[in-house]
Amino acid sequence: MNRQNLSRPYWAATVSMAVLAIAISAPEIARAQNAPETGDDGARHIERIVVTGTGVSSSTDETLHSVDAVVLDELLEDFSGSIGDTLAQLPGVSSTYFGPAAGRPVIRGLGGDRVRVLNNGVGLIDASTASPDHAVTAETLDAERVEILRGPAAIAYGGNAIGGVVNVIDGRIPTAPVDGGVDGQLVLGVSSVDDGFLSAGRIRTGFGQVVLQLEASRRTGDDYDIPGFAESALQRAMEEEDHDHDDEDHDHDEDHDEDHEDEHEHEEEEEAYGYVPNSDFEFTTIGAGGSFIADWGLIGVSVRQYDADYGIPGGHAHAHEEEEHDEDEDHGDEDHDEDEHDHEEEGDARIDMEQLRFDIRGEINVALGPFDRAEFSVGIADYEHAEIEGSGEVGTLFSNEGWESRVALRNGEAGDRWSGLVGLQASHRDFSAVGEEAFIDPVTTDDVGVFVAQRIDFGAWGLEGGARVERRDIEPTTGADRDFTMLSLSGGVFWRPSDDSFLGVSLSRTQRAPTDIELFGDGPHLATRSFEIGNPDLDLETALSMDVSYHHDHGNVSFDAAVFVTSFEDFIFLAPTADEEDGLPVFRFLQDDAMLWGGEFVVEALLFEHAGWAFSGDAAFDYVRAETDSLGNLPRIPPYSVTLGFEAERDILALRAEVEHVGEQDEVAQFELPTDDYTLVNLSATVRPTFADDVSVIFEARNVTDEEGRVHASALKDFLPLPGRNFAVRLSARF
Repeated sequence: MNRQNLSRPYWAATVSMAVLAIAISAPEIARAQNAPETGDDGARHIERIVVTGTGVSSSTDETLHSVDAVVLDELLEDFSGSIGDTLAQLPGVSSTYFGPAAGRPVIRGLGGDRVRVLNNGVGLIDASTASPDHAVTAETLDAERVEILRGPAAIAYGGNAIGGVVNVIDGRIPTAPVDGGVDGQLVLGVSSVDDGFLSAGRIRTGFGQVVLQLEASRRTGDDYDIPGFAESALQRAMEEEDHDHDDEDHDHDEDHDEDHEDEHEHEEEEEAYGYVPNSDFEFTTIGAGGSFIADWGLIGVSVRQYDADYGIPGGHAHAHEEEEHDEDEDHGDEDHDEDEHDHEEEGDARIDMEQLRFDIRGEINVALGPFDRAEFSVGIADYEHAEIEGSGEVGTLFSNEGWESRVALRNGEAGDRWSGLVGLQASHRDFSAVGEEAFIDPVTTDDVGVFVAQRIDFGAWGLEGGARVERRDIEPTTGADRDFTMLSLSGGVFWRPSDDSFLGVSLSRTQRAPTDIELFGDGPHLATRSFEIGNPDLDLETALSMDVSYHHDHGNVSFDAAVFVTSFEDFIFLAPTADEEDGLPVFRFLQDDAMLWGGEFVVEALLFEHAGWAFSGDAAFDYVRAETDSLGNLPRIPPYSVTLGFEAERDILALRAEVEHVGEQDEVAQFELPTDDYTLVNLSATVRPTFADDVSVIFEARNVTDEEGRVHASALKDFLPLPGRNFAVRLSARF
């Protein structure tokens, strides 16, 4: 979008829609399921959500691993666009932040193929693991709940969940009858930092045993505002030093020197300040689903169309700039103006993305030995995205067609003496990239795994364990096939020292097979400013992990702590070389032993009550350290962060003030720049009108001091800061 043509007429329209929704809405709002509430005894009580992401059913405060279950109301309170950026508010979670359009979750320093992002327990079948500029095809606005599992989840979901799982549960396939015949939800919102607008809605209706659902969402934004330069001070200083060095090298040619000076002045004039060019976006989803629900269980189907159109800020322009500059030197100064114009067009790269997805899901009550329920799910998707250069031509076309299925027999429920499951999981995908950034030939990947996870609870203490065997076959159109067999094991013990405490210790051995890109990648990756070369000789990656978790909830105070240490054998990562290819630094996939350790700590407390107000506070801290045995620090590891919050709530109004401090990261990898610390101040007010209990309106002021912040886990952190001061309004209404 052209920043000079921005307009704000939708502000008035959206406010009008919000007022109308408040006026016509009725029944009771569903509060956040794990929000603190005060009981008749004056003590603080927290309702916990049952999660199944670990393979066994348990509440969030009695899992061996650190787990969060975040409902839509809470997602709206922390909404930051992509699923990765929204969840980055949680301890131990960061994002690959590639602007407001693309952000994949990073859990305890691990991302990419080591963190599985799922839709209702089944893989997304997109291209988000291939590059950080590829958006995740899971929209925050479509979620009913998101489960986040930190640490190995390979038993339930495979070796590429070695770092954790993010499961987006959207309810597109209904699992329960509709109360009252019809229900639904409407979400609207606007934001000032990018002139953004969001809307989402769903409606369900029932006809006897049949339940049908329709839903749609839309999210748009323009180039977003920042408090200063898009490039970091360190990056600008390095570029200035390079320009000075180039000037010295060309002193012997006065005419060329003058042209070079003109080019340098032009670049300075074009350097982005106050906003990030080409960071606009538009996301749209529309879906439908239905279920047949009976005493014996349910079976349902759904279909969803996902479309996205967004700019790729930063990365491509600079990569092309290096190539264009080389051509200027080779072909003479007379072509400089024409080349510079071509570079300017090529720099405005965009992604046009779409996915058509079908899902089938069923639950059947059975009586088969110890098992009382059978579950199955299938996801089938056809994904494609085109990377379009400024000239309007398609530069590269990515395609991913495939399916994933799971079937499991489950015994027991959360709280039962014995619970767990056994299951089978299989997937197939055909991935290809055609065009100038085709860094891999077409390749087919097949995975199949069998798994078991069980939990025995003796009351004061209990045991939990599991095992998984899986096979991965990777067949490229060129080169030799690779086959891998993986074995993952986990075991743990938990204690209840008192009625309000839970302590768990778990050990796991997890194996992950390399991906197609890690094995066979060979080409320019302009989004990350690198030329990546795979290694067809890569072996399995094996992790030995220990997790210790502790939960205490007594009276008005709740405390959660989790510490972990993971030792990797043959950890796979991109290592820099001293070579260049096509004007880009060359990175090769290598293996080395590595160690990661750290933890998360959260405390929440009801401080006092006065004049009908309840005042509470919370604090969170997370830290991760990661280094290899012989090649130093791992790249893009998030620094520590501390968040302090203070809330005041009564009747219809909840006020919150929050200070988030993210530390400096100077434990960097070779050729990686350090990242400065920053502090964000956020304010919010949530209103729940007495005349419409099903409505909540969130008023938010984020980054109030207009601080410059950069996400160290982002490949573009020196070219792409976080948004500046932002005022937002979001409305949620249920009926």
